[in-house]
Amino acid sequence: MDMIKTCIAVFALLASALPASAEDPQLLCFGNEPSWGLEFSGRSSARLILPDQRPMYYRGSETRLDALRERAWRGKVAGGRGGNLVAFLREAACSDTMSDVQHPVTARVSLPDGRFLAGCCRIPAARNAMPAPAATIEGSTWKLVGLPGHDSSALGGAKRPVTARFEAGRISGFSGCNRFMGGYTVDRDKLVIGTLAGTMMACPEPEMVLESAFQRALAGTFRFAIIDDRLTLTPASGAPLVFQMAPAPKLEGVTWEVTGFNNGRQAVVGTLSGTKLTLSFQDGIVQGHSGCNTFRATFKRDGDRLVIGPAAATRVACAGDGVMQQEREFLAALETATLWTVQDGMLDMHRADGERVMTANPVAR
Repeated sequence: MDMIKTCIAVFALLASALPASAEDPQLLCFGNEPSWGLEFSGRSSARLILPDQRPMYYRGSETRLDALRERAWRGKVAGGRGGNLVAFLREAACSDTMSDVQHPVTARVSLPDGRFLAGCCRIPAARNAMPAPAATIEGSTWKLVGLPGHDSSALGGAKRPVTARFEAGRISGFSGCNRFMGGYTVDRDKLVIGTLAGTMMACPEPEMVLESAFQRALAGTFRFAIIDDRLTLTPASGAPLVFQMAPAPKLEGVTWEVTGFNNGRQAVVGTLSGTKLTLSFQDGIVQGHSGCNTFRATFKRDGDRLVIGPAAATRVACAGDGVMQQEREFLAALETATLWTVQDGMLDMHRADGERVMTANPVAR
């Protein structure tokens, strides 16, 4: 109980004295069934993480009811429209149902689409007076290089690497055939991973065998260690899983071929047969081919956030059913992109409200 009181006191001090910083969250809230995460940076900024959806950024404010030791935070999508996200944060001991760890704050979150989430909140290790590992498991993409019962050369020769990413209580990645997601908790060097869920595609036998073995191994309680760029997850019994830190996603210096784009009617559609849409980002300029004409626009990037200016294109008129309409819709979609990531080699761009703008694969050189 003394530890919980200490954490509460620290959180109260942070909330009133520290500036907001999207890179340095002061409070991390999370839950399971479904897996979700909500990061608070100061009193005015929050980032929502949901399964199979790009993070959404909110701007808002909070009110506090001292008698109940509870605060309500209310905000809207940054730069967008829609209803309010409301988070009720109460200073009371909270169990995450996956481990014996007690967290200092309970969370109840109402989403703009009517969904209601419940979970706990913790203070990030960097802001906590308690000791923490020198390296963090969170915020990086880890590529599997060692799995009990499988030859490491087979893992390296897979068409797509098996990956895992830990962020704000949510684990996600690619398990050999399908994408997966779930919840986790960290306490010093102890990692607890809950039941995983994911897509249900069928793949050839080698990929399915690898996926089944990986998902069975990646569940339960582990001790984790990070040495240089290698992560080791050691279960209570048996051999460990070994991961290598993947290079940071790269947007610039790559020519991307578009595989799907938002047509402006809340649908992501593929490109027309016989047309090719490309884009490349370099030195503040994004340019490429829009199916008929070439185009050029300015852009600014700050981490995973983007601002793309109006696109200027050449004025050639092309024949073909729908070619010019596709070009207009593609360029209009590009200008709305505010978030980007690269997952398993695929560029994935979204609007601030989470709606997908387009997907693209790198062009082989």
